[in-house]
Amino acid sequence: MGFDSSRRNFLQAGLALPAAGFINAYHREAAVRAPAGAAYRALGKTGLKVSGVGSGVGITPDPNVIARAIDLGVNYFDTARGYGAGKSEEITGAALKGKRSKVVLASKTDARTRADVFKDMDASLKALGTDYVDIWHLHSRDTPDTITDEAVEACEMLKKQGKTRFMGVSAHDINAVVDTILKIGKFNVVQTTYSYAIGAPFRSAAISRLHNAGIGVVAMKVIIAVAGFVPREVKLPNEGPLAAIKWVLLNPAISTTVPYTKNIAELEMNVRAMTEPYTAQDEKMLFVRNQEIRPLYCRMCYECKGQCPKGVPVTDELRFLAYNDFGGNLLQAQENFRLLPKEIRDVRCSDCSSCAIHCPNGVDVRSRLIRAQTLLG
Repeated sequence: MGFDSSRRNFLQAGLALPAAGFINAYHREAAVRAPAGAAYRALGKTGLKVSGVGSGVGITPDPNVIARAIDLGVNYFDTARGYGAGKSEEITGAALKGKRSKVVLASKTDARTRADVFKDMDASLKALGTDYVDIWHLHSRDTPDTITDEAVEACEMLKKQGKTRFMGVSAHDINAVVDTILKIGKFNVVQTTYSYAIGAPFRSAAISRLHNAGIGVVAMKVIIAVAGFVPREVKLPNEGPLAAIKWVLLNPAISTTVPYTKNIAELEMNVRAMTEPYTAQDEKMLFVRNQEIRPLYCRMCYECKGQCPKGVPVTDELRFLAYNDFGGNLLQAQENFRLLPKEIRDVRCSDCSSCAIHCPNGVDVRSRLIRAQTLLG
């Protein structure tokens, strides 16, 4: 992406603007002090207390990072059956050996049928080396029809069997499924996307509804956007992830966050978000980065859903690309892209002379999709 002089002037001006004009948190006092009891929060009505900074262990977890996280007081760990074809659970389970009772452990299933949910649970427990998980999520449910009666009934049975303590749902498009989740009334935890870049305008109302219903809300994608991309022309402190997590924790409806950390240095920086205040400099930093990534990063508002005449799931493909371009994880990007139907994977946006999608948030959709299809297809 080019970096013209007008943009450079804008960014430099942004760094100099008074923070009072930028603070968009829930109350301005949060910008000058950390709220009491910020380290551990209630996970809805489960009775569990979880660290505000949890750990998304990712596709290829580092056991040393998991061990250090526990030493630092992190007690919420999130994985999934589909991460790394089960390898994520195996590595996580080995790292938690002898420490299982100290943590809240969540995993997920992509299954839709009763039999497949049971099969995934047994495989997950074996890989994790435990006889139960604390949270069992129906994974990536972004339309009401994906939260099947069979899957819900299976989770209820697993809960009665003691294989999971609580039932959960993970969703990228929480606005599309929040009514269904609340109507079913059986889920204890919901994990969804929430960050400075995709936060208040797109997610806050749904998150508040879940919180008010006593459901614990776990925030994912908290650092990948504004923290994962640092333009070379803008010299900022390398504490974007810390600022991004602090912003998310300003919302009292968020129980915990699950940032993926590649190494111990990143982990040790991130956990500071539980005790350090969100400052004016944090706000300036995130604002500047948020503007810089505007043409590159999808805000997952889903306004473009169904608009592509060739059926490209625009938000999904741009999310997969972000795993590489912002998260530095090509494997995760490729694995997700390969799950798309072949007829969708074969679509090339470069064949179109113009794009039917006009992003309300300023993303250069066509060029980003071309990059995604070239890199991942």
